[in-house]
Amino acid sequence: MKYDKPPKTYQEQIALLKERGVIFDDEKKAEHQLAAISYYRLSAYMFPFKKNVGGHIVDEFRYGTTWKDIYNLYVFDRKLRLLVFDAIEKIEVAVRCQIVYQLSHRYGSHWQDNPDIFKEPQNRVLSDGTTQAIDVFNEIQNHITEQLHNNKAEIFIKHYVQTYDEPVNPPSWMCVEVMYFNHLSRICNYLKNRSDVVGIASYFHLPPKTFNSWLHTINYVRNICAHHARLWNRDFNIVPEKFDFSKTLVWISNPETAKRGKLYYFLCMLNYILQTINPGTSLTQRLKDLIAEYHPKISAMGFPENWETEKIWQ
Repeated sequence: MKYDKPPKTYQEQIALLKERGVIFDDEKKAEHQLAAISYYRLSAYMFPFKKNVGGHIVDEFRYGTTWKDIYNLYVFDRKLRLLVFDAIEKIEVAVRCQIVYQLSHRYGSHWQDNPDIFKEPQNRVLSDGTTQAIDVFNEIQNHITEQLHNNKAEIFIKHYVQTYDEPVNPPSWMCVEVMYFNHLSRICNYLKNRSDVVGIASYFHLPPKTFNSWLHTINYVRNICAHHARLWNRDFNIVPEKFDFSKTLVWISNPETAKRGKLYYFLCMLNYILQTINPGTSLTQRLKDLIAEYHPKISAMGFPENWETEKIWQ
């Protein structure tokens, strides 16, 4: 079937929504919001307000749905992403620090240039049946080389290149600073010696396998936030590993029943890690305040009943 829907003006978009049952109290303000955000982006926040007929979502809105309901859900999600991204930033900085500190004390300042500490290149079969080659050592080497040639903004790179002839690459504490979060996750997952990963993961009070899984999911959610995509009720494509209990920090009481593919479990992960790197974090209070302000349907995010009674959120 050929796509043949013509573009609509803001006024036509509002007329369409009114026809489908949305109530507007200020159409001019709604036009301004559509011009700043776009109908298509906001359409993701319309679904929770649409009618369900025989198990199918139809293009009609439930009685009493207002434009403000839809817009406020978008604003809630935006503020939620900023809250999550702020927590991830703190975690990302700490992960960079621990990777550099622990590996440089084991293998020297330029451990990233030592192929012997990484697993051999291997092929991985993807869910669609195709094969992907994984060579983490060469991947990070290529990235470092690219940054040395193209990253003119970082003064420390410029200083190293102009001052030192060898090694060609700067020390790890410089190189890791210009790596993406994805590189950090892959480094931890593809270190050859398990003790190297254990050392890094133990700082965060996690088993190495769980730590690597959580890093992978954090990178996935980081990308969602960075691209301003819908987060609040998303079903995660990358599900973190279940963490049963902690001997040292506060964790949830229901890991067996927690929905690990929903946002609540992820927020618990962030709060758990922040206990180590940012004691007294404001994440708990900021999350409670945000939910109290916008009253989203928290069950759609995987929140259990009485979640606030969990010790991790007190």
